[in-house]
Amino acid sequence: MMKVKDIMSPISQYLSPDETLQQAVVKMRTAKRLERRPGVKGLVVLDEEKNLVGILSIKDVLRASIPVYMDIKLSIFSWDGMLEEMAKRVACKKVKEFMSTEVITVADDSSLMTCADLLIKKNMQRLPVVNQEKKVVGIVYIRDVFNIISQIFVDQAECKI
Repeated sequence: MMKVKDIMSPISQYLSPDETLQQAVVKMRTAKRLERRPGVKGLVVLDEEKNLVGILSIKDVLRASIPVYMDIKLSIFSWDGMLEEMAKRVACKKVKEFMSTEVITVADDSSLMTCADLLIKKNMQRLPVVNQEKKVVGIVYIRDVFNIISQIFVDQAECKI
């Protein structure tokens, strides 16, 4: 039986809560996952002792660049270049101000079913993987689980209609 540790990507890059959003974005744009082109949609945030304290996703970066007082009705008051101007204003703020701190994790010895269930129920794209000491050892992406499942579909005999 395949386990999460069999398909996870080891943690090679991570963020510090005291890095700036600018530094975080540079890391996110240049980080590589396996043989793919550079760029990831989220990185874990670890403290000095390498404990998981958060995760920063591209959605968190976008949220940081949009004023919290803006809603659909107020968006008619936006101006050309507003998003760019707001992004410049938050670039030097700290990751800890915008990271998600309620991070759901999965144990490295969990089944793929447990992992898939969490990804689906919690509407997640990535799931940090922790060992018995609760240290982050990897990350599993919804695409990784899909690749395993899709291979099972492909390997089956063709469906009779």
